[in-house]
Amino acid sequence: MHKIILSTLLLTSLSFAEKSYSFFGTQTSFLYYNGIASPSIGFKYGIQKDMWRSTVNLDYGTTGSDSLASLILQVDKGILKNIAQKSPLKPHAGFSLGLLQYQGNSTDQGYAYGVNTGVTYLLNDEIDLDLSYKLMMTSKLNNINSLNALTLSLHYFY
Repeated sequence: MHKIILSTLLLTSLSFAEKSYSFFGTQTSFLYYNGIASPSIGFKYGIQKDMWRSTVNLDYGTTGSDSLASLILQVDKGILKNIAQKSPLKPHAGFSLGLLQYQGNSTDQGYAYGVNTGVTYLLNDEIDLDLSYKLMMTSKLNNINSLNALTLSLHYFY
């Protein structure tokens, strides 16, 4: 799995070799997994070129005695380009994959993969807000079968 993540990072980085924009940001999410609802907070780093965007997200959520940490690679493509061309709202869809660590009665680690969609609102040339939904399935985790995340992010482009 680590080879897949590194290969994807390398390929997406190479595809952004010309006129790409780096950004970092912060995010807050509402996580839902196996009947547990949890708020979370995290950080993002990403690269965007035209309609493509790749990000690395580090996220941590806790509720009661349960906590969930994740490191997720996300690749998105802008959709409905002709409709959203002159609008500050930019819809996107893509895929996610990464690592999860759950701590409750026991510690559990594994992989996650899935799809994501959302809409980005461009505040100006340097800042945007992003509202996204992610549905991920898990592998090698005993306590979590799937993860749903509704995330609000603030990005700064440099």
